[in-house]
Amino acid sequence: MSSSTFSKAAHFDSKVGDLKRAAALITKNKPTSGWLKVLRTSLGLSAAAMGRRLGITQQSTQQLEDSERQETITLASLRRAAAALDAELVYAIVPRRKLQETISARAREVAKTRVDPIAHSMGLEAQGLTSKQIKRQIDMLARELEQRPRELWR
Repeated sequence: MSSSTFSKAAHFDSKVGDLKRAAALITKNKPTSGWLKVLRTSLGLSAAAMGRRLGITQQSTQQLEDSERQETITLASLRRAAAALDAELVYAIVPRRKLQETISARAREVAKTRVDPIAHSMGLEAQGLTSKQIKRQIDMLARELEQRPRELWR
């Protein structure tokens, strides 16, 4: 990886642990009726009272809660509803693994798709490589691709 990409990925990766723990807690405790409805009812607010706070009707409040539950709500709507409930909207995209691992895995995948057809053609022309040589070529190309991660996503 280039030093700039490497340092950005490493910096982000240093924060991933906390994000993963928070995401796991949030996911584990996600109410089936949605956060808005649970928070609203826990505060003792009726849908009509919530609607007044948002400047919308009771029916629109219920539609808002339904759209959250169906995961079709916009971030802007969630942010407004959270503010009306005196709450913070927390939004994050949490990688499943470290960015460096994702880049390495993708580099290996791309390298394999580039080397395999060439190795196959060479085999047909009686110039075949051993599986060890093919693996070495894939490893070398993957390391080169890690230096230019933008090429991995074309």
